[in-house]
Amino acid sequence: MRNDLSKMSRTRRLRLALALTAPAFLATASWAISDASAEEASPIRQAVAVEADGVAESAKIVQTATQTPISSESGARLGAAGRKTGERSKGGRLAEELENLPNLGVRAVDETEVEHAPHGASLFEVMPGSTKLADLSKNPILAKPVAEETLEGGYKVFTYQTPTLPDTTIQIVGINDVVEAIMINLGEPRTEPDARKVFAEEIKDSRPILVPDEIGNFREVFPEKGVAFVLEKGDNPAIPSDRVVQIVAETVKAEYFILRAEQELKTSLKNARDDAEHALLHEKNSPGAHWILAKTHLAVGDFTNARRHIFQAIKMNDSMAQFHLTLIDALIQSGEIDAASRYMEAVEDAFVEHPLYQIEGVLLASALKREAAEPDYDGAISLGQSALKMLQTLGEANPTADVIVAGKTLEMRANLAVALAVARKSWKDPSDQEKAFEWIAAADEIAQELDKARGEKSDLASARLEVWRTGLEVGLEMPDAPQLDQYARDLRSTVDKFLTKTVDEVSAASARWTAGQALANAAKIFEARKDYQQAIISGRKSLEYLEVALQFRPETDRTIVGVLNARLGADFINGLKNAKEASAHFAKADALFKKIEGEVKPKDAAEIGAQLAAVGAIYWKNGKKNEGVAMLKRSVAVLARAVEAGVVDKTALYVPYANLATMSKALKNAADAAKYTKLAEACAPKK
Repeated sequence: MRNDLSKMSRTRRLRLALALTAPAFLATASWAISDASAEEASPIRQAVAVEADGVAESAKIVQTATQTPISSESGARLGAAGRKTGERSKGGRLAEELENLPNLGVRAVDETEVEHAPHGASLFEVMPGSTKLADLSKNPILAKPVAEETLEGGYKVFTYQTPTLPDTTIQIVGINDVVEAIMINLGEPRTEPDARKVFAEEIKDSRPILVPDEIGNFREVFPEKGVAFVLEKGDNPAIPSDRVVQIVAETVKAEYFILRAEQELKTSLKNARDDAEHALLHEKNSPGAHWILAKTHLAVGDFTNARRHIFQAIKMNDSMAQFHLTLIDALIQSGEIDAASRYMEAVEDAFVEHPLYQIEGVLLASALKREAAEPDYDGAISLGQSALKMLQTLGEANPTADVIVAGKTLEMRANLAVALAVARKSWKDPSDQEKAFEWIAAADEIAQELDKARGEKSDLASARLEVWRTGLEVGLEMPDAPQLDQYARDLRSTVDKFLTKTVDEVSAASARWTAGQALANAAKIFEARKDYQQAIISGRKSLEYLEVALQFRPETDRTIVGVLNARLGADFINGLKNAKEASAHFAKADALFKKIEGEVKPKDAAEIGAQLAAVGAIYWKNGKKNEGVAMLKRSVAVLARAVEAGVVDKTALYVPYANLATMSKALKNAADAAKYTKLAEACAPKK
């Protein structure tokens, strides 16, 4: 991805012209891996066959054995080969198409200018990006270079040799009268610990990354200070030694923060976010930084900011397939399925340049079929199977270790995608629906492998959280399934342990968001069983997670909190006959709903309207007649918006209208009774 997400610095281009002392590696060296390690890291899973008699061939569920494909980071580099920054991909569409898609609800936002003074490492009081070339003559150590040269493009190069380092050449490169870089060319390789002594104070708190450069050398880069060590070739061409042949200090660049942020998406969301924000300080128009920020916002359920940043990234560079995929994912997660479908149609051929993006596109297409207003579960199942078959083909390419981890993530997602579609489909044999749990079990096996691969250094929560979240969503279709109790217990225990040890507030927010969603579904499952005690335990824990995860977000993002409070109120009064606790939760729900009823999306309006209707019925049943009527009237007003938008059918209004007719009749309000009776009849389900 490095070739597309950030511009090659002028200094890096200059290094080629200077022909410095570092030996050249093969440019493809980073892709090499031994046969033994690849085979060891990519086990083949046994096929799980799940078939239903009497259905179309495309709807039959057969899980294929799968190995793993090429990772997103490495895949981006392959897909970018031979393509210049900013050049549109074969299938990429003009960013203006975003503006033409109706109802997307996102528009580019100009970032405010931030004054960011040059900073970095300094040698002999010379700091790249800050020191003027004219000031070199005033420096007692650098006043007399042994050579001066002006290169094409206006670059000036001053070469020095110091008595204290007789075997070392120092070159200072400048452009526009400002020092751009300092290069220390070592006469013989030094160990990496020895090299660190040159800029010991500057780099002591920096997390380095390894980066292959244009001529095949590996550089150990410290992004905060612009320091890089060019490393000598190791015994394995893909792995450099710890011996340094050149030390470079240059102006701090956005590109290295973006590269490190991309790596850190796999280990720490906080570090990834911080690096992306730091990159924007150095390069405001950095599409890669906006993409990273979109990913971190999406991880915590902040769809508004996720879409804002990914839209910015696409406006700056519409040739990157992963940008389009992230926007589609953000739209799906925020419930804007029609918009996501339209955008998928506009850019779907942008994913063909690399198989990895094809697979992710197939999984998103499966989600679109599953979540559509008129779901196509057979199509969703078929696409999930296709993704697994594509993964199996890619797995035969003997991928590298980091590639294997990325492939396993996609394999887990494919299994979960099929599980959801299987659970929601109406089968001729009802027992076929239960086989969704076999797909979840397969995904759980992969998730445990992912957790093991991440190791102790990872600040991410367990990959199993996504498995349990999906399992509890599947449980909405089969609430009596025995697996669900264990899912809820394991999720609570795992998240609580993670939260006690993590110092990564973004990864913690992501875990809370995922767990909060999952336990909200667990509460619904236990309510369906009339196990109100367990419903309250899950609901309260869900609120505990969500209240923290959503505390800095707009009120309209907190619909799930209001709905949970309404459900908990119903659980307390229906199950435990505890009117005091019920009233407290109803009051919290009502206060939030009053703030957001006129602003929420139609999908949220449908859920809020349903909860208002339920609370209204409870109020009436418990003698609060006027409160019950008022709540029902609010309910139909909110539900009407959802009906008008096509989110729910008008039959959703039938019960609230019928209840209002009954209530009005009991209150001897004949006019309202007649009005609501007529409205109920108009919304009655067809017989």
